[in-house]
Amino acid sequence: MRSLGPGLIWREAGRGPLRLFMLALALSVASMLSVTLVADRLNQAIKVSGRDYIAADRILSGSRPAPEAWLLEAQQQGLAISRTQAFQSVLFAGEALQLASVRAVDEAFPFYGDLQLSPAGRVQPGTIWLSSRLLALLQVKEGDEVELGNLELQVAGELVSEPDQGFSPMLLAPRAMIHRDDVAATGILMAGSRVRYRYLFAGAEADLQRYADWLQPRLLPGQRWRGPDNADTPVARSLVRAEQFFRLASLTGVLLGILAMAIAMGYFSRREQDRMALLKTLGATRRQLFGWLSRLLLTLLVLGAVMGALVGYGLHKLILLSLGEALAVPLPPPSLTPFAVAAGLALLTTLMLSVVPMARLLKVPPLRVLRNEAEARISPWWSGGILLAGTFVLSWVFAGDAGLAIGLLLGLVTLMGLLGGLCWLLLALARRRRGSVAFRLALSRLQRARMTTLVQFGGVALALFLGTLLWVVRGELVDGFLARLPPDTPNRFLINIATHERDPLQQRLDRAGLDRSQFYPIVRGRLSAINEQPAVADVDSGRGGGLGRELNLTYGEQLPDGNRIVQGDWSTLADSVSVESGLAERLGLTLGDRLTLDLAGQQVSAEVRTIREVDWDSMKPNFYLIFSPDVLADYPATWLASFYLPPAQQAFDVELIRAFPTVTLLDVDALLEQLRTVLAQVGQALLVIMLLVTGASLLVLLAQMETTLESRRRELVLLRTLGAGERLITASLRWEWLAAGLVSGLAAALAVELCVAILLPWWLGLPWQPHPHIWIGLPLLGAGLLLLTGRAGGVTRGTLMARLRQWG
Repeated sequence: MRSLGPGLIWREAGRGPLRLFMLALALSVASMLSVTLVADRLNQAIKVSGRDYIAADRILSGSRPAPEAWLLEAQQQGLAISRTQAFQSVLFAGEALQLASVRAVDEAFPFYGDLQLSPAGRVQPGTIWLSSRLLALLQVKEGDEVELGNLELQVAGELVSEPDQGFSPMLLAPRAMIHRDDVAATGILMAGSRVRYRYLFAGAEADLQRYADWLQPRLLPGQRWRGPDNADTPVARSLVRAEQFFRLASLTGVLLGILAMAIAMGYFSRREQDRMALLKTLGATRRQLFGWLSRLLLTLLVLGAVMGALVGYGLHKLILLSLGEALAVPLPPPSLTPFAVAAGLALLTTLMLSVVPMARLLKVPPLRVLRNEAEARISPWWSGGILLAGTFVLSWVFAGDAGLAIGLLLGLVTLMGLLGGLCWLLLALARRRRGSVAFRLALSRLQRARMTTLVQFGGVALALFLGTLLWVVRGELVDGFLARLPPDTPNRFLINIATHERDPLQQRLDRAGLDRSQFYPIVRGRLSAINEQPAVADVDSGRGGGLGRELNLTYGEQLPDGNRIVQGDWSTLADSVSVESGLAERLGLTLGDRLTLDLAGQQVSAEVRTIREVDWDSMKPNFYLIFSPDVLADYPATWLASFYLPPAQQAFDVELIRAFPTVTLLDVDALLEQLRTVLAQVGQALLVIMLLVTGASLLVLLAQMETTLESRRRELVLLRTLGAGERLITASLRWEWLAAGLVSGLAAALAVELCVAILLPWWLGLPWQPHPHIWIGLPLLGAGLLLLTGRAGGVTRGTLMARLRQWG
């Protein structure tokens, strides 16, 4: 009895359902391990030597400067302080200009980490350090002069890296660093300018904790006190969406692997019932059979997990290689956590998928040796319930989103319902058609075993559904944003426009014949109360979607282009505010609610009169809140506008900035080009997972075909004995595979459209648009794949005598 386990596993490793089970388990483990290894190493890079990544023991950050009394208290507590500011502006070198992310630091920066400058030195007043990309764009070298606002600075060398820069796909402007004492002389910063203040603290842990206890009750909205463990670094912010999609891709691979494993294990259970019955008649006890099956499963588990671990480790290397220059942080070796998670996945899926089949084998009655119809009675609801529950738990734990897990399961259930309806409709229509003998023979087989037909079609449809869903979402995420932008999309933004510069600037744009937006007044403010109830707690908890900092508020009498009223009526009534629909939903706002805002210590309020839908991807000026003029018109404001600059008028940039040196011009063309580069790198990394998902889909098809081969061959032997020719049998099989592929493809296309229509707006915040190509492509793909795999399976190969001897 002990020798049966190794003998069976080595026999099935070369052929049979257990071979498919091992391969599917390996693919599931590889799919999960590759992504968890990437996420683990990136997260470790953020956490390991955390002080280096924030360049301090603690940091205080915000959009407003900290009171001097706070900094004086820190010094009295024995802490060292470094002050930094960050903003965006345009640098000039002769006729060349370039938007740059400028950082102003003092002599104490940084306390930890490595500020790499080439040649080695320190940041001194009167000098500027430029990143390699900025040196190339401005075509300057060490010793040359560049202009920043009203100030000329000497290029001291190359800014190689900063300790707290990290990986940030959204940090698209090249970097520059100046001394903090030079900021005032540039004349760039004024009321309403976008500046990020960052204060670095270093000292003993006890002193830091004592100062934190004193400081935190005094923090103002939008200010954050952070340490190495909870630093909101660019790395942490930028990887959120990319990691979500990687996890969705990996989860798709896992689900396809589970599907293939379930098909293979179910087939193995049905095929081995005769063996179990025979062993029982020879005296084998249930305990002995349980031990043998346990060793069999353990062998499968170990072999599949090891194979998957090797493949997953290699895939994670390919993913990191594909990200290329997007990774600007050194990655530490992976921890053991991803390997433990992968092992847990292998164990959970093996147990989840084998409980019911193995219980069925153990309950097979010995009478089956004499009566083939005798079998163990286990309700199919047990198998389906365990599979659905296990799939939900895996989806929830791995994706980290219960809503996404529920959505995927609802999509699968919807798919099976659609498939059942299409199968019934197909059979009903086919019965009325008088086709060839081969067609009627295929129809007869499908009608005799309707549940088997549904299962057969379901495996194909699920493979097509999951794989196509991932491809569609990837295309929308990587390519859809840029593809939806019209050719005349505004590619220049003007910000920090003073009131006295508004009319001359508008006239210059009009004389140049440029297509511009209206000029919007900008007042900086923060939401402080809703219906006289403090809103700070809601905002800080994330309910406000980024409202923990100051917002750009505007006012006007006209509805901006690209905005659509969904509730209320646009009017010029006094004491009113129009709210963006997404913000209204997050904060639970309705018409008639009253919002109170803090404008540099002064309180203003207005009633919600309209709720607007905004197209944030339009690259036009958009706002969360638009007030009636009476609310904000008396407060200091800067102005904002956008325009489209054709390629033939590129020299207009230099002319405009020289005429208005304090105005910040954002060149969105350069930003979009950098965005394209980052998206291309992310897309390459996603292709690695997509190839794995494609392999899992093909494995599902092979597993589905493998389970039907034996019953098909038995049936074909009977047909041959009744005089059916090879050509008739082959034609009937092709009709069956063609029907399965077409129906499964149609069901998968409909399910994909339904899921994408829900998934894109809700999960990724992207608009839905139809995908007509999948309605044609999926049915053809399903039919083609089934015809190819059926032909490769060789259902009709072999002589009639050989088949009779095999089952005799």
